[in-house]
Amino acid sequence: MNTPMIGINAINGIRPEELEHAVKTVAEFGFDCMEFNLSSVPLIVGGQVCPRMVEYVKEIFEKFPLKYTGHIGGGLNLRDLQEHDLHRAVLKSSIDICQMLGIDRLTLHFENASPIEREEKAFFDAHVEAADYAKDKGVLLLIENIEIEDYRKVIDMVRRVDRDNFKMTLDIGHLNLSTRYFGGDFKQAVRECAPYVRHLHMSDNTGRFEKMRLENFAMYKTLNMGVRIAFGAGDIHLPPLWGDIPTRFVIETLKEHDYSGIFLCEYENELYIPFGKDIQQEVRAAVNDVYGQ
Repeated sequence: MNTPMIGINAINGIRPEELEHAVKTVAEFGFDCMEFNLSSVPLIVGGQVCPRMVEYVKEIFEKFPLKYTGHIGGGLNLRDLQEHDLHRAVLKSSIDICQMLGIDRLTLHFENASPIEREEKAFFDAHVEAADYAKDKGVLLLIENIEIEDYRKVIDMVRRVDRDNFKMTLDIGHLNLSTRYFGGDFKQAVRECAPYVRHLHMSDNTGRFEKMRLENFAMYKTLNMGVRIAFGAGDIHLPPLWGDIPTRFVIETLKEHDYSGIFLCEYENELYIPFGKDIQQEVRAAVNDVYGQ
């Protein structure tokens, strides 16, 4: 493969007028890529693309020598039967925006499976439809494992969708939490996921599952991240190599499966701005050591 690319998620809590500075910061840290959450700025209004905002973002992106990847905006729920058409429209517009911005891959969330068969069928069918639509747009769709669900359900979905442009984003922070909570072995889970992985989210944590994430998500979102980090509670998005996850094993296993995707650092980056360049260099060194660069 070519030299591995090291990326980072866009600075959290971004406002449109702050976007250029945030992208510049990512470039100055030395990252090759930046992952952009499509709900960071109002790119979609009522399910429809907002062309003026897309053009604003595009002009900023073109100023910097970065590759950009996409992350679906918050709130998308393709298991919602009451407003299913609206959620499908948001996903379709998200794919359109990726094409317009020159983004070739978009990460979607699996979340947790519904016990209601109709909801799961709607969820599955919408992703098949989206994959077929995205193919003509040159966009790879990537379904991400979440800590509140068994990773094997994500593997099963990728197999059943059975499209070349529908694969998996492996989130190792989520996997570390879910295997400890639901049962299973992290390393074995990485081995099982590896053949389907085309994108990687790298963060770290202590492996301590926060049950409130399942029991009361609205309350969970109000918890102060500083407090959560202090207690190691759940998906705390530490920088890669700062916690308990055997990150080198992950890199080695993916290399064994000819992984040539991006090593995307997805952490609470606004809390670690003074260490941004160091984190980039440490992750790059770990990846290059395994890949022989």
